[in-house]
Amino acid sequence: MLKSAYDKRQYKFIELPNGLKFLLVQDPLANKSACSITVNAGHFNDDNDCPGISHLLEHMLFLGNDKFPNANDFSNFLASHNGSINASTGSEFTSFFYDLNSDIETEDNALEHLSAMMLQPKFDETLIEKEINAIDAEFSLKQKDDLRRLYQVHKETCNPDHPFSKFSVGNLETFSAFSAIELKEKIQRFHQSYYQPQNTSLCIISKQSITSSEQLVRKHFGPWDAKKLTSTDKHPSLYLPEHLGIQISIKPIQQAQRMIFTFPLPGQREYFRSKPLSVLSHILGDEGDGGLLSFYKQKNWASSLSAGGGIEGSSFKDFNINLQLTSEGIKNQDNIILALFAFIQLIKEEGVSSWRIQEISTLNQLMWDFTDHAKPIDEAQELSIAIFEYPEEYLLCGDYILDKPSPALTLQMLDYFSPENLRLKVVTPDASTKLIAKWYNTPYDVTNLNLNFDLNMFKSRDMANLKLPDVNKFIQPLSKLNDINHDYHLPQKIVSETGLHIWYGQDDKFKQPKGHCFLTFDCPVVNQGIEIVAGKRLWIALLNERLNQKYYQANMAGIHFHFYPHQGGFSIQTSGFSNPQLGFCSNLLTEIIVHDNFENSFLQVKHKQLNGLSNTLLNKPINRMFSRLAVLMQQQNYSPEQMAFNVNQLTLHDIKTTKEQLLSSFHLEGLMYGDWAYADTIKVVKDVKSFRNAYPTADKINRGVADIRKQATQIHQVNCEHPDSAVVLYFQAPDSSIKTTVLTILAEQLLATPFFHKLRTTQQLGYLVGTGYVPYNNHPGISFYIQSPHKSVSHLIEAINTFLIATLEDIKEYQNVWKMLKNGVIKQLMQKDTNLNMKSQHLWMAIGNGNLTFNHNEKMVESIIELELSDLNNYLQDMVSRQNFGEFLLYSGDLSDYPATINTANVSNIQRFKSEINYL
Repeated sequence: MLKSAYDKRQYKFIELPNGLKFLLVQDPLANKSACSITVNAGHFNDDNDCPGISHLLEHMLFLGNDKFPNANDFSNFLASHNGSINASTGSEFTSFFYDLNSDIETEDNALEHLSAMMLQPKFDETLIEKEINAIDAEFSLKQKDDLRRLYQVHKETCNPDHPFSKFSVGNLETFSAFSAIELKEKIQRFHQSYYQPQNTSLCIISKQSITSSEQLVRKHFGPWDAKKLTSTDKHPSLYLPEHLGIQISIKPIQQAQRMIFTFPLPGQREYFRSKPLSVLSHILGDEGDGGLLSFYKQKNWASSLSAGGGIEGSSFKDFNINLQLTSEGIKNQDNIILALFAFIQLIKEEGVSSWRIQEISTLNQLMWDFTDHAKPIDEAQELSIAIFEYPEEYLLCGDYILDKPSPALTLQMLDYFSPENLRLKVVTPDASTKLIAKWYNTPYDVTNLNLNFDLNMFKSRDMANLKLPDVNKFIQPLSKLNDINHDYHLPQKIVSETGLHIWYGQDDKFKQPKGHCFLTFDCPVVNQGIEIVAGKRLWIALLNERLNQKYYQANMAGIHFHFYPHQGGFSIQTSGFSNPQLGFCSNLLTEIIVHDNFENSFLQVKHKQLNGLSNTLLNKPINRMFSRLAVLMQQQNYSPEQMAFNVNQLTLHDIKTTKEQLLSSFHLEGLMYGDWAYADTIKVVKDVKSFRNAYPTADKINRGVADIRKQATQIHQVNCEHPDSAVVLYFQAPDSSIKTTVLTILAEQLLATPFFHKLRTTQQLGYLVGTGYVPYNNHPGISFYIQSPHKSVSHLIEAINTFLIATLEDIKEYQNVWKMLKNGVIKQLMQKDTNLNMKSQHLWMAIGNGNLTFNHNEKMVESIIELELSDLNNYLQDMVSRQNFGEFLLYSGDLSDYPATINTANVSNIQRFKSEINYL
């Protein structure tokens, strides 16, 4: 099995006699163990008369088996060991994946649960009826999701005999045609047909030895008997001739203006070592000067372009070119299409040079060698699916390897990019439609494309503005890692002046040629109000637009930047390969100053910002309410409605004024952390000092948090487009001491599992049910939330309060899990960073929070060790009785039947609330 020369982990691939294939990964740095099991069956295998049956089966596997008969036993076990489980039903694969604290005994117990879940499910008929309600709530949740709505149109405009056309989620309507017993029989038949060891893969990532993990898999999955596997018929073509050469006009809910070119292709898995579509994505998606997007921007036709995405299966692949159009673009659709085919012709004429493919191969190799590993649970899922997609030798590198370059194969694939093979989606609010898609009620229409254009005329007129990407000059040879100076393994302050603090640290753990630079500006002018905050938002968006095009190749070469606003001002972050990065960071400071003329992009970027703000109002209610809660609780945070109004008023002159105001005085703080020697920092420190000294200084900005303690319960309605009722109940803790912080964390961890089990699984209140630890600017808090398609707001509030009271009465029952709960949180707090990005972010966050000894977590652990269950009982008693706690109740829906009391205060005007409340 090929692995990167820089990968220190150990791997072993095994196939059991029963056909189960599994990959074991020993990772000494893993904080948690993770496991994913994948079955090579999904909604493509659904019964034709019962769409969604594979999804229902996925849900039912969590609800009890012969060995562990209670619903959610596995979830509860994992929660007690600081873990979680989830599942995903796709078109051809279904995966179940979990993580938990890593030790051999818990991993053994977890695999025992997993094998029982997969091999011995109960499929209780009474629970089937309940779980249908959960799936229906999940279906209801996506009714206003434009991605899901467009996906359904896609399904209705392809070959109806291809399984892609099936409705994959299922709902009350599809399942109600059958009795619970009939559904059980269908589920059992599906399970027996496809949930067989020879049709299943498994991946474990753990710090345990390969030998120990192998023994556990053999113990729990070796006895799984392989029975006859139901064969899957070969699928017909995804598209018939009448589904090609068409335009599909779609009316969205969001303020979207998109044009999506889709070119259907044959399956690509056999070409993974040549990656012809990656080469085409690289060329077509280039955002630098002279590229297709640059041309569209010059014409003011489009603001963004992505190339290469699209649905994919074992025998088919769609290649999408996705454009975000401007209003001018809507008027020039024919010219946009013409330009695309002219650019495709340009690629054919110039050919695909070997150096282009080699450049992509080099970038892929760098990405593979020096990637920041994903969370173990995510990586385990990816690898368990990769077992079906790649030969054993290429399991780890299949997504990256490009060792069989083929310009001819790339051009062969480009032949599919023709008008006759095009499916063109045009998504606009003003679309003319005659059809309504089933399930999600999406208005759409289908017409034949009539593309009669003269490429030669276009080429003679406009081709001078188009060219293929240049050689990427940002790709540099790797330099030797710097010697470690252990005096800097934690950041040290190397500059301490009025208005300027700079920290430097050297990575001594991950030993990669990478690093992270942070610079944050605290600007007192942001306290003047929303006008300056709105101007800051648009200025940063305009600057990002300019810099993204200028430094597109740097980003492709693994040198990234992030320029973003925050409550106190704005920040610049660079990351990636260390060799050229410090100079790159210095250059970005200069860019802030030199860019004043945004005339060409102003209207385009402003429109994009307004659309984004408008579309946030269409998010699902729970998301809307947490966003609104942050606005209410944070002094310098404003609602999308307020921001949109003020952004709309901005002029070009306002942007220049905003920049001058932000830089009129500021406090600057920075951190350099990674593979740099102290001597490397001298020049960038000199540049930062020079920049800093050119402007007046200021103190750091206090990030104020609304003090709602000792107040009436604050009640605020969030008006949402979605019909579901929803509630967020938030408790602000009495103070921000370490003891109160850890008590809040422990309380949330203790309540999370029973809250979900009782209100989601047992009472079936809705699909979105949960708790959360929600600190605002380091002040702790805890939230409870429910979104329900069939219960009233009052019912949801009552359910939460009843749960809290009942839990408090039964608190002594948790004595047997108290020690385990504490140990789980301690392990969570003491987890080591698993990659350089995570470590750099944590160090930067510590500096921002004033934790300059970088030992805050250790102090929290010390506090947890001293706590008794009685301390948590007292904390919960005060919370439930609202003693010294603040309370915010946000809701969406009708609350007319909720009894008003003297202990509630209605927040109907956000601006007035924020002007009158005190801030911590």
